[in-house]
Amino acid sequence: MYIVNLYNVRWIKKYTQEEIIKATGLSKKTVNQLFSEKHYNYTLNMLEVISKFFNCKIKDILIEVNDDNL
Repeated sequence: MYIVNLYNVRWIKKYTQEEIIKATGLSKKTVNQLFSEKHYNYTLNMLEVISKFFNCKIKDILIEVNDDNL
């Protein structure tokens, strides 16, 4: 299973969650879920929006985790 891991790109770019919400148009709930490092049913569109915001590839924000760890 894959989860979104934004900590590395967020701290490299120095953005707060509020700045991400305003710039991307994503909801506060979605951004909070992105930073929770838990599994949610993210859409490809949402992953594209967030990767464009951070100027990275989708694969840069996804990490594979063992299902046993969830």
